[in-house]
Amino acid sequence: MSEPSNAEKLRISDGFVVWVIGTSVEETTLLDPMPEGAEMIEVRDEDDPESVDAAILVADDRLVLADQFDEVLPRIGSIPVVWVCYPADDNTDIDEDSIQELVADYGWYAEESVLLDDTWAALRIEQS
Repeated sequence: MSEPSNAEKLRISDGFVVWVIGTSVEETTLLDPMPEGAEMIEVRDEDDPESVDAAILVADDRLVLADQFDEVLPRIGSIPVVWVCYPADDNTDIDEDSIQELVADYGWYAEESVLLDDTWAALRIEQS
């Protein structure tokens, strides 16, 4: 049996619309291959908030992530699946504990974590 894809590890399934926040081309490849019919978007349609099934925040710096939280967390409370992807090495100021501290300030908590590959990990967060 083959290893699940990163999209599968992040519970992205067929037909999902995934809002990817704070990405470069390198980081969007984290989700390849996407399940059939799933779509990545970079801008959420504010007139149709129910159209997004998952949100993935990608950051490699704690300050950048804190800025993203200020802007994005108030707008993603209705999205059922929310992940924060961050570097999985010790050479960064982001780790699972620091993300938990940051999201707690907004009334969110860490639900589960997964290792995506040798360089990236993800932490699923939910609103309290």
